[in-house]
Amino acid sequence: MIGRQAWIGLIALFFTLPSPSQAREIWTDGVPDAYFQHFLDFYKADPSALGRWVNSMSKISTAQLDATLEALDTTQFTYLYPMEIKGFELSSHNGIAVDELSLMAVREGKLIPIPFQIDEYDKTGLIWIEGENDNPPEGKPGIFDDFDELAFMFRDGGWERYNPEQHPLEQGTLLEEIRLDSPRNQPRYIYLVRNNPERSRADYVQVDLEKGEISSTLMKLNYDPEDFTQIESMAPRLGPHANKNVFDNIYVNISTGILNQKLRVDLDTRKNIKAIPIAVKDGAVRASLLVKARIWYAYLPTFFSQKFQIDFYEQSVTIPSRFAIGSVKVLKFFLLFLREPRIHFAIDFHNLDGARLSFDQVYGDGQYGLVDGKMSAFETTMNATRLPGDWLHMDSNQGWEMFFSNHMPVVPNGLFDAFLNGVTMNMFYEDDTESTTDYERYPGATPRLGFQSEGLPRTVIDLLGAIPKLDYMNMDSLGEAIQALAEAEEKGAFEKYDKIVNARIRELNEEGRFTTVAAVADGFVADLDRMNFSGIPRDTFNGLVRQSILDSTIAPDQIHHGKVLQRMVALANQQGIDITRLRYATMDNTLWFPAWVGEGGASDFHWQVSHAPSAKPLGAVRAPSATAP
Repeated sequence: MIGRQAWIGLIALFFTLPSPSQAREIWTDGVPDAYFQHFLDFYKADPSALGRWVNSMSKISTAQLDATLEALDTTQFTYLYPMEIKGFELSSHNGIAVDELSLMAVREGKLIPIPFQIDEYDKTGLIWIEGENDNPPEGKPGIFDDFDELAFMFRDGGWERYNPEQHPLEQGTLLEEIRLDSPRNQPRYIYLVRNNPERSRADYVQVDLEKGEISSTLMKLNYDPEDFTQIESMAPRLGPHANKNVFDNIYVNISTGILNQKLRVDLDTRKNIKAIPIAVKDGAVRASLLVKARIWYAYLPTFFSQKFQIDFYEQSVTIPSRFAIGSVKVLKFFLLFLREPRIHFAIDFHNLDGARLSFDQVYGDGQYGLVDGKMSAFETTMNATRLPGDWLHMDSNQGWEMFFSNHMPVVPNGLFDAFLNGVTMNMFYEDDTESTTDYERYPGATPRLGFQSEGLPRTVIDLLGAIPKLDYMNMDSLGEAIQALAEAEEKGAFEKYDKIVNARIRELNEEGRFTTVAAVADGFVADLDRMNFSGIPRDTFNGLVRQSILDSTIAPDQIHHGKVLQRMVALANQQGIDITRLRYATMDNTLWFPAWVGEGGASDFHWQVSHAPSAKPLGAVRAPSATAP
């Protein structure tokens, strides 16, 4: 259990590490004050104003950007934060046709439609696009179900609550009032509406599959329509550096033995590894690109093929790497063939002179590497660091920034990390104008960023071979697998698996690590907490896992996984939790593109990511009281 998820995290990072972005240069030009104030009045009243005014606002100044956020009562983070509500959180409205639902908010005294979308998914958590999925849909397509997702922007909610006397609804029915809470902003309110034909004109991001183009109100990205790994350019749309490309290349190389160490092959993104965009669900708030990863060899496609999705928002990109029942099958495929693999992943940037870069594990008292064409002592330290930690931050020195939130479930020096024995890995960073490669378009590493690894995790390989053999393919959810595995404990199904895990923990105990059951439980939950489990609230699920380990384990090196799962099922039943609702997990590795991380710096931006706004359905709409509930 422990080792398997650690290696899944490493594979996820292979598919999800960064793409480019920038920082706080002061833009001084600006648009005329009267014109800007006119825009701001419109924007406060209607979220669609930015899209309609974006070209005329391309020369906006830094002071005007800050004034916009202040007028909207958002931080740099909450301005760009997209929110999601699962269908089961609005269960009283399940069964309604998706086309009949919309969102509204009171803005500047008027009830107006705001941008939203409802996305549907298949049984494994992949975006549902009719005719494109390999697995059946979760629920009934076109009907608002348990695991459908209502998406919208935090900033688009209204501060004022609905009052039927002041805010008449011309058509339809207000079904639900939803309060949006943020640690640093006043509450906002949105309203789920049925049978109202009004829709916001805002469209925050658009994808053109034929052209290979992704555009938002703030950025534009071009790629080869036949292969998303071949990104041709990425540029901002605002400020003095508008339309200036900052991207050179993404490069992945896997050098590995096939079945034995001596028969080695090289696979890379120039000729072997392709990510083919096949469909898109393009809504007002996000565009979910469905991509098929394919490995070619000797100019022929191999039988390996895996679909994944990339979610594009106005100022962020997320790859929700999924862990469902079928994920173990994918891992076994890799490990069956690979022998002593060496992986090199790099993103080559362009036009980023003067940019600054740092990440969680080396940040210390706010240290950054400066992109100046030569490696400093600090940058050398960055290059030798094993894992980035919770985040990575790049300040482009051009007025916009990149912040990578790492949700790979491997906390540095944590429990899952300890089960990656046999793998050497490190971050990769180059700042050298003289360093050239045969895969770049623009000479020099200015900078070049990524990671490298070598070897396979010995313990994880042993664990994959010891997983109890059940009919996983006929299980719809992780919860069903937990129930089946708990029952298999009575047949001794975990005997070999337990032996491998406990032997490794015994080695760690000898090093003075994880010497109590509580330490093992806390370490397991800390890694698990980086993932997003669908169907059961995060804190509830984490609590179940931790308590189950504590209740069923007498010593740190005497873990019986079947008994842990049996206890988890029992606790869930006692608390009225349907464990089968645990469908799948995602590692939502996200790139944020704020104009600035804010006065608190990168660590404070990470705090905001970790304490993001939340949505609370308040029930049927009623006349407002003097104070919010």
